[in-house]
Amino acid sequence: MVVPEAGFRAVTNYERNDSVNDALPNEIRMFYTKTFATIRGIVDAFPEDKWLQPHGCDYYLPSRIAYHLAVVIDGQVAGGSDDPDFRSKLPYGLWMEATAETLPNKQAFITYLNEVIERADQVLNSLNSENLFAPADPERPWRGSSQLSVLIYCLREIAAHTGELNKMLIENGIDDVWVYR
Repeated sequence: MVVPEAGFRAVTNYERNDSVNDALPNEIRMFYTKTFATIRGIVDAFPEDKWLQPHGCDYYLPSRIAYHLAVVIDGQVAGGSDDPDFRSKLPYGLWMEATAETLPNKQAFITYLNEVIERADQVLNSLNSENLFAPADPERPWRGSSQLSVLIYCLREIAAHTGELNKMLIENGIDDVWVYR
């Protein structure tokens, strides 16, 4: 397993405040910081010549799965899906319709991913005990009833697809990536 060095990515930074009221928001931010670093580490580790190549079937393109992760983060964590035009503004179209011909090379994707993470960091840095328990969008009940449940749901979604990407790394003879510190 490859563990990127601490500080290899400076996009996510937050001041830790350990008061009782801020403990939960701080922990949520910490888990997302590690999650974003893991995704970025996987993308960095992926060989450019395999980035747009199917792994087993056309659905499993590393670039498509990574793009899906970025769309989930942008839409659900950064709040992009609150914009009715969110889908039409996606730079590479709907992730499930994306093909090797429409997806970006790795460097262009990293640029997009960094922009998405910056937007998500702004939202995560504004978390507090009150807004975590604000109601979630009732039109998407599968995510739960509060903003906290949406963030937990997204961590589950991100973990599943991060695992897919790590499996693809291993299939290419590269150690998986997981940031735990």
